[in-house]
Amino acid sequence: MERTKSFKGSNVFLSRNLVLPDKFDAVHDSLKQNGAEVFLCCDPSRSGTNDYHVISAPSHDKFEDLLAKGCKLLGTELVISCGKENRALPKNKGFTCCLAMDGVKVLATGFDNNEKVKIEKLVTAMGGVFQTRATLDTDFVICKNVLSGKYKWGLHVLKKPVITINWLYQCWSEHRLVPHEPCRVLPFSGLTICFTRIAA
Repeated sequence: MERTKSFKGSNVFLSRNLVLPDKFDAVHDSLKQNGAEVFLCCDPSRSGTNDYHVISAPSHDKFEDLLAKGCKLLGTELVISCGKENRALPKNKGFTCCLAMDGVKVLATGFDNNEKVKIEKLVTAMGGVFQTRATLDTDFVICKNVLSGKYKWGLHVLKKPVITINWLYQCWSEHRLVPHEPCRVLPFSGLTICFTRIAA
């Protein structure tokens, strides 16, 4: 019995200028084998519901331009993994590099607004959900230090991992949900402790 073509109905723009040479053939094969309509070019004017553009990384010169034009951008790892797992391509706008955090809900605390925007981009690019409010269905709390507003809540009420930003960066670089234990926020993280009136 033939398996369902999970990319059927998707128009995917795959340009050699946007994808690393060592990934191009694997991405092209994955797209064709899963029923995508592949266009071997880049066409920023195509930003419809079923239009996708494959790009190697957010650091690419064309990344911001394609994003500004409303194009749905896919990372090479995402295309290959969706093809192997027979999953449809994600419908969300913006850039999706992989599904390492698929369905994972993350709350950030103690960061300024610019830092939170960067964290949100990383979480959503990996298929996760960035939460702006504390809810009981939060999976991870990314915390700057123990003085952060939701540190105690995450630790004592939610009883979920309270971790540093390094965990998110590691997930990003490895395209997978990495163990969080090494990145837990330690009890005195971010504190300055002074001693006074201690006899020598």
